[in-house]
Formats: sequence, structure tokens, C-alpha cells
Amino acid sequence: MSLVKPADYPFWFRAVVAITLAMFAVNLFFFLGPSIALITWVHANFSISGREFLGGIGTVVASFAGAWFAFRFAKFQRTQEREDDQVAAGNRALFTLIKMYNALRQHQKEVVDPYRDKSDAWLNLHVSQPLDGSLSFDMKELSFVMQAAATTFAEVLIEEERFRLAAFLVKEHRRVMLSEVWPRLEAAGIRVGENRPVAEIESIIGVSTVHTLKVITDAIIKNFDENVISSKRAFKKLRGALKWIYPNRKFVDFKPN
Repeated sequence: MSLVKPADYPFWFRAVVAITLAMFAVNLFFFLGPSIALITWVHANFSISGREFLGGIGTVVASFAGAWFAFRFAKFQRTQEREDDQVAAGNRALFTLIKMYNALRQHQKEVVDPYRDKSDAWLNLHVSQPLDGSLSFDMKELSFVMQAAATTFAEVLIEEERFRLAAFLVKEHRRVMLSEVWPRLEAAGIRVGENRPVAEIESIIGVSTVHTLKVITDAIIKNFDENVISSKRAFKKLRGALKWIYPNRKFVDFKPN
């Protein structure tokens, strides 16, 4: 549990404490005379000392005030802790989107861009390292976003699925190239960079594998071009929603290249 310093209390809470103490002082000043008269009457008729009577009233008032302030303090702490947890969850989600974008953008620049619109992309698209398919969002801890901005929550969820598809396509492209395409070309005696007719290359690789490779390559190019844009949009919308929910809190930001 986080410790809350007096300076962390909101202005309204400190104001209420000050006003309550002031009202107590005013009441004590204006009602001190009647209270003394009442104490004298009680003492004369019930043999109760003024100190005992005043002490009893003070105990009741102190108990009520203590319980009220304890309730308000506990409620404030619960609210503060919930807000801190939600702000932290929002920043974790933003960091995840940044990592997704950076991975997508790097793959786009290094792999997709050099072969976009080229007829031999299906064969020569670089085999890259797999993306981190474990990147994901904790939807339970982001449920507060769903309550305040359902469409943004849905877009973040969809972005995770889009990234998983991109990671799968890269992994599948790598598998096909390493386990099917390159071994067959090597077995046929074709060296890297050697010029051969496309029909001959396709015949060696096999119709089914060629078709699979072309579908995967087209999907990679299309998916990464779209995901780079959608991940930036999802980041902007999520950060906007978080700032709308908690306008006075800080959230991570970045300027995509």
C-alpha cells in the first residue's frame, strides 16, 4: 500500500478539515455559556459533575468526528490507489503499443520497403528474425478504459490481434523458406544470387510451395503497411482516452518516425 503524504491530499479534503475545526471553535465559543448553565443544572439535579458531563459529550463528539474522518481518509486512499493502478496500467499499455510499432516499423523499413511492388518479392523477400509474439495487453486491468471509451478499448484489442497475425506471417515465411525453399534449391545445385528462369525456379520449389510463398509475401507487405499506421492511431486514441479520464496525470508519449 502506498503512503499518502499530507501534501498529496486534494485541496477539498484539506479545506474540509480546516472548516470543520473552525466550526468546532465557533461552536465552542458561542455555546460555551449555555453549556455551562446546562452543566450546572445537571449537577444540581443528578449529582453529576460538570467535568464528567462535559467529558461525556466530548467523547461522543470526538468519536463521531474520528469515525467520519477515518471514513473519508480510507475512501480517499482507496480512490488514490485505484487511480494510481489505472494510470500505471494505461502507461504499460502505451509502452506495449510503442514496442509493437517499433517492431513493425523496423521490419517494414528493412524487409518490406526494398521489395514492395517487385515481381520477385515472393522469392527474395528477406528472412528475418521472428517478432515478439508475446506482446499483449491485460484486458482486465484496462477495463476502466472500456467503461469510459469502449471504441478505443476495442481498437486496442484489435491491434493486438493484428500484431499477432504479423508475427505469425513472419514466422511462417521463415519456416517455408528455411525448411522447403532453400533446401530444394540447394539440392538442385542453384547457388545464392544465381540467375535462373523463373519457371525453372518455380518448378524446383513446387507449385504448392510457390503459391503459399506468394500468399504469405503479399500478406506481409499489406499487413505491415497497414499495421504501422493502425498502431500509431491506436496509441494516439488510447493516450487521448487516458488523458480524458485522468487529465492531471502523466502518460508516456512518443513521436513515431
